[in-house]
Amino acid sequence: MSHFSIGYLSLVAAFAFPALYLLGYGVRYVHTWSKRLDPPKDRIKFFLIVSLVFGLLAGSVAQPLWDKAAACKASHQPLGVCLFFSGQN
Repeated sequence: MSHFSIGYLSLVAAFAFPALYLLGYGVRYVHTWSKRLDPPKDRIKFFLIVSLVFGLLAGSVAQPLWDKAAACKASHQPLGVCLFFSGQN
């Protein structure tokens, strides 16, 4: 079994991580605005690039497990047993 694969989950995570960062940044910005404080001074472009790369890596590591879960579901096997205990001798 491969431990790294690029697929749908990789792309979803690559876009979800920056979206979550922007959501958190927006919440912090609204909070500072409501308290009349200075806004956050993050380097947004840097953090978007880092979160995109981290999301792509995390999704690529999770993709093989996702593929195996789809195969287990198609074969009507119990998911936990099929994912974690099949193929071990």
